[in-house]
Amino acid sequence: MKHDPFTLRVALNKRGSARGELYLDDGENFSYRTGQLTWREFTAEKPEKKTLRISSRDLAGQHPAEAVDGVVLSGFDPSNPFARSIEEVRVERVTVVGLKGKPKSIKVEGGKELEWQYSAGVSSSDKKEGEASVLIIKDPGVGISRDWDIVIQM
Repeated sequence: MKHDPFTLRVALNKRGSARGELYLDDGENFSYRTGQLTWREFTAEKPEKKTLRISSRDLAGQHPAEAVDGVVLSGFDPSNPFARSIEEVRVERVTVVGLKGKPKSIKVEGGKELEWQYSAGVSSSDKKEGEASVLIIKDPGVGISRDWDIVIQM
């Protein structure tokens, strides 16, 4: 499964945002202690009223003292050998649950329009009950171990 693509599931809260993390190492030895790992933060935020930005950022470089239980990384190289071994692993799908309405445009920042499908339903900020809205972004062409932003225009 080391090279299988990922599906990210984003469940928006009442404010229309979300946050999650992904930690990966080879699972075979203790090389994670020397920084042979990938630790990512995924966020969904509304920087503007009609925009939702889903982002991937490196956490190990930002927080080397927290990357590994009980071990402080003396340095971290985001292109370490483990990260390079999975650099072709991509995000094959992003599913966003609870979006307020149908998007007008979805792009990887600086890229072309992405293929997507939207099913209307209850938004995360609604007080009524029912089935949540679901947005599926198909193969955005982003790597699991790289920084990127997907911009959803409403």
